[in-house]
Amino acid sequence: MEQVSNPSYKYLTQSNRQTSKKLVDPYAFGVDFTKYIQNLKKPVAPEGSTRLKLLYTNDWHGQTDNMGGILGASLQFDSSTKGQKLDTLKLIAGDSWSGANRKKNSLILNLMNYMGFDACTIGNHELDSGSKAFIDTIKGSYNTKFVSSNLKTTQGKTPEGVVSSFVKEENGNKYGIIGLSPIDLKTVVASEKIPDFDVLNYDETVRNTQAEIDKLRAQGVNKIIILSHIGKDLDEKLAQSLDGVDIIVGGHSHDKIQGAHEGENLVYSKSGEPVIILQTGQNAENYGILDVQFSPEGILTRVKNSLIETSRQKSSVIEEIKDSEIGTSPQVGFIDEVPQMPENRRIEPSAWTASVADSMRDALNTDVAIINSANIRKIPQTGKLTERDIEESAPMKNDLLKTQMSEEQIVSGIKNAAYRSFGASDGYPGLLQCSGVRYTIDSNGKLLLLSFVDRLGNETVVDVNNPSKTKMYTVALDSFLANGKEYPEMVPKAEVEKFNFDKDTTMIEYVKKRPDKDKLVFKDDGRLRIVKTLEPRRQNSNTRNI
Repeated sequence: MEQVSNPSYKYLTQSNRQTSKKLVDPYAFGVDFTKYIQNLKKPVAPEGSTRLKLLYTNDWHGQTDNMGGILGASLQFDSSTKGQKLDTLKLIAGDSWSGANRKKNSLILNLMNYMGFDACTIGNHELDSGSKAFIDTIKGSYNTKFVSSNLKTTQGKTPEGVVSSFVKEENGNKYGIIGLSPIDLKTVVASEKIPDFDVLNYDETVRNTQAEIDKLRAQGVNKIIILSHIGKDLDEKLAQSLDGVDIIVGGHSHDKIQGAHEGENLVYSKSGEPVIILQTGQNAENYGILDVQFSPEGILTRVKNSLIETSRQKSSVIEEIKDSEIGTSPQVGFIDEVPQMPENRRIEPSAWTASVADSMRDALNTDVAIINSANIRKIPQTGKLTERDIEESAPMKNDLLKTQMSEEQIVSGIKNAAYRSFGASDGYPGLLQCSGVRYTIDSNGKLLLLSFVDRLGNETVVDVNNPSKTKMYTVALDSFLANGKEYPEMVPKAEVEKFNFDKDTTMIEYVKKRPDKDKLVFKDDGRLRIVKTLEPRRQNSNTRNI
C-alpha cells in the first residue's frame, strides 16, 4: 500500500481512497430491494475479517401508512441474507412512534418485534404519552431492546426496562450497542409528562458514552455501534470526541444521508479510526442498508451505504393488523384529491392543514383559527378516509381553546413565526396556518400582506406595520400554541374557554357534514402565499427538528 500523509487513511484500502472521498461502490439503487441485492458486489474479505450487513431506520413518527415498505424491506433483508457468511443487525434510532395513543404505540412496538429489530433508542416521541406509559408499553417488547445511556431518572438511574448498552453476538462476533436520547429532551417533551426523567447534557453524554465504550471493550467487544437521537451535527462532533466507535445510526434532525463521503458522514474518531454516520430522514419514507467490513481489530476497512425509498403506500397487511389490534375505524369520507406532505411542512402551505383549521373555526364558532404547521404529522392518502386517518394526522392530542386576541397580537404572531422560520435552516418553529386569515410573505419570511376574511368571504386588509390594538377577534387555537414555548406571541391575554378535545375531533365532524364527503378534493386556496425575494436568505441558529 502506498504511503499517505494522514495516518487515519491506513485503515482504508487503496481502491477506496481512489474513489474521490466516496467509499461506496458507484451504483445508484432505487426502491427495488431485490435488484440491490443482485447487483451488490460482495467484498473480498481477508482472513480474519468480519462482514456486517445492517438494516437501519429512524424517526418513523408512527407513520403506519409507510410501514408497509419497512415491513417489506425487513422480510427481503431476511431472505437475501439467509445462508450468507455475514452478520446481520436491524436497528432503529428513535421516534418509532408519535403521539399519546397507547394502543397504536403498542401496535408499532409489536411490528418492531415481529420484524426482528434488535434495538431502538429512545427519542422524544417515545415519551409523548409520558414516562410511566412508556415504561408500561415497552414491557411488552420481546425482541427489541430499548437502549439509552444518557436518559436517567431523577435519581440518576437508568429507567426501568431500558439498558444503557448491550452486546449482540452474531456468528461468534460481538457487537456493542449504545443508545443516546435527545440532549434537548426537556425542551421538546412537556416537563409534566416526564417529571421523573432527565437527560445528560452534551459534555456529560460524551463522558458517559466513552465510559460505556470502555466497559464494552473490557468485555472483548471491539465493534461499537451507537444508536443516537441527538441530530447529525452533534453526531459528527460526538464521533470525533470518542475513541472506539465505528458506526452511528442517527436520528432527530431528519437528514437523508446517501452513501459514505469523507468529511460529511464519514469522519475519524479521536484515535483516527473511521466512523460512518447514518440517517434515513423521517416518517418511514426511507430505510438504509449498510454493508461493512471490519478488520480483526474491529476497525472499518470497507463501507457501502445505500438509502432506499419505501413505497409510501398503504399496506393491506398493516391495515389488517391495525384493525385487529386497535379496532376497525369508521369511514367518514372518500378523498379524490389531496396534495401530500410538503418537503418541509413547517414552511410550505398545506391544503389539508388549512382544512383542519377550518374545522376548528367551524366547531368553536370563532372568527379565526390558528395551527402551527408542524402540528400536522400526516396527510391522508386518496381513497377511503377513516376516523383513524384523521386522528393520525394530528397525533399530539392537545386541548382546544377559545379566546379573544387583538389584531395586533394575531399579526405579531404570524409575522414573527414567519420571520424566525425562514431564518432557520430547518424551518423551525414553523409558519402559522390559519382559517379566517389570508397572508403573503416573501422567501425571507417578511410579512407583506394580511387580511381577515369573514364567513361570507369579505376581506378586511390590515396595515401589517401598524395593526390595531383595540380591534378584537375570537380565536380558536390549541394548548400547545397557547403555552408560548415556541410561539410566545400566541399566549392568550384574555379569558380562555377550554375544550377537552383536539383538532382531530373537529376535523372528523367537519368532514362528516360536508356535502361532498364522498368525493373530497383538498386544494391550496392561496390563503398562505410565499413569493420569492432577490434578497439573500437570512440564516440564524434557531434550528431544531423534532
